[in-house]
Amino acid sequence: MRHSLLGVILCALPLSAGLAMADTTPADVMGTWQTEAKEQPAADGSMTYMTMSTTFTEDKQELLVSVYADPERQIKLFEYSSGGPWEPQGPAEGVDGAMAINLTNDYSLATIFVDAPDLWASVSLAECPMTVGEAVDITTCANGPPFIVTNCIDKDIVLVDEGGQRLRYGGGGVDRCVERPVQLSTDVFMRVE
Repeated sequence: MRHSLLGVILCALPLSAGLAMADTTPADVMGTWQTEAKEQPAADGSMTYMTMSTTFTEDKQELLVSVYADPERQIKLFEYSSGGPWEPQGPAEGVDGAMAINLTNDYSLATIFVDAPDLWASVSLAECPMTVGEAVDITTCANGPPFIVTNCIDKDIVLVDEGGQRLRYGGGGVDRCVERPVQLSTDVFMRVE
């Protein structure tokens, strides 16, 4: 009798662990989230420092990427922002607790804060009419990575965990116009509001 009770307990442990990971809901993602500064090499060999923030409201999502020349983030080089409507699609397949979402990109804007044509060319903005301090729609002029401006429904996933304090999007380098990611990105956004 003891062995069968032990078997029931051991079988129930993985089941209870799976149940402890609640599915991410639309209410969970509401608010503003931000990454820590991440060191990135620039085309000229210098280092830059990038932060990303994302904001979800009931029907809109925005992403803001800010790149700085210094680790203290006092000298801003440029910003990229994009956003539009989003819709929850239910639980994500293959990633426990994640929610599938569809994102539509209504705008893609870049703002430069220094005049550095070689730097802007290295990030595919050479064809864009960039002017210091002015946001420019790069939807039709960005010519490659890192600005992959899509005109499709972006199929993504999002997971909120660690007591509602950490958010992660999908990763894995898939074409999100065609398929939804089945793994999480290593980029971690922490709740700021």
